[in-house]
Amino acid sequence: MDFYIDFPTSNMTSIDVNFEDYDSGSEIIRHMHHYYEFTLVTRGTCIHSFRGVDVPLIAGDVFLIPPNESHAYYMHSPASIVNCYFFPERLGQFAEYVSDVAFEEKNIPTSLNDVKKQWDRLMSTAPLRSASGARTSREITDNLTRQGVLHLPPTQAMDVIGLLHRIEAEHANLAFDSEYMKAGILQMILVIFKRARNSLPQNVPEQPDPKRRLILNSLIFLEEHYQDPVTVKEMAAASNLSESYFRGVFKEVMGLSPLDYLNRIRIARALEYLQDEELSITETAIRVGIPDSNYFTRLFKRITGQTPRAFRSNPSISLARPAD
Repeated sequence: MDFYIDFPTSNMTSIDVNFEDYDSGSEIIRHMHHYYEFTLVTRGTCIHSFRGVDVPLIAGDVFLIPPNESHAYYMHSPASIVNCYFFPERLGQFAEYVSDVAFEEKNIPTSLNDVKKQWDRLMSTAPLRSASGARTSREITDNLTRQGVLHLPPTQAMDVIGLLHRIEAEHANLAFDSEYMKAGILQMILVIFKRARNSLPQNVPEQPDPKRRLILNSLIFLEEHYQDPVTVKEMAAASNLSESYFRGVFKEVMGLSPLDYLNRIRIARALEYLQDEELSITETAIRVGIPDSNYFTRLFKRITGQTPRAFRSNPSISLARPAD
C-alpha cells in the first residue's frame, strides 16, 4: 500500500527545495503526498514510475507530480535530483500578505480567487499532460509516454538550477518577505517551463557551478546533433576542451560518459518516435542517429529493458529495470 510523505518542513512555508545525490541502485519506494512536487534530474539517469509507466530519465528531464498520485524512483546510475515542493493554494495568500504585512494560515479567501486562477494557469503549462484523451502530434513529440516529461535544453536547465538554489537560500536565510520571494522565483521557473514547451529562447544568468558551465556548449551541441555520427572529439571541441579533459569533466558533472549520455538522449527521443506508428523501427533508429537497426534494438533493450517492438505494441507497460 502506498504511503504519504509529509511536507519536508514543519514551519509555515509553502515552498521548499531539496537537492539529493543517489548511488547507483538506490530506490525511493512508491509514495504519495498532499502537495505538488516537480523534479529535475541534474546528473545521471533514473527510472521514474508514474501513472502505470516506467520511463528512463536523463539530466535535463523535469516532471510534475500532483497531490495524491503515487510515484517511485530507481537510480539507474549515480544520480542527482532536485525536488521542489509547494502548495499552490497557499501561494496566493502571499500577495495579500505583502499588502497587509500579516500572514496566518487559512483557506483561500474569495478575494484571492483571481490569484489562484493565475497560479492554475501557470500550473497548466508545467511539465504535465492529462493521462486521458487523444494526444496531438505536439504532445507526442514533447512528452515521454503518459508521464508528461519535459526535457529542458541545457541553458534552461541551468537557469532553473540557479533559481532553485535561490529558493534554497531564501528558505535557509529566512530574510524579510522570503516566502513572497520564493513564490516569485517559483513563478519564474514555471514560466521557463512554458517557454521550453513553446521553444522560446531563454537567457542564462551566471551559475554557481563552473564545471557545468564549462561543458554547456557541448551539452547544447549534443541536443542539436544527436541524430549525427558524433564523436567525443567533436563534443570536446564544442567546448574548446581537450578530449581527455572533457571526458573527465563530463563524467563528473553529468554522471555518465559522453557516449553513454548521447545514447540516453537517443533512446529518450526514440521513445517518442516509436509512438508514431507511421515510422518503422529502422526509420526511428535512423532519426535518432543509429543507422544500424540491430545495434539500436540491443541498445534500446539494454537501457529500457524491452525491445522497441515490445514497447511499440504497448507503450503503457512498465519498463523493466535495465542492466548495464
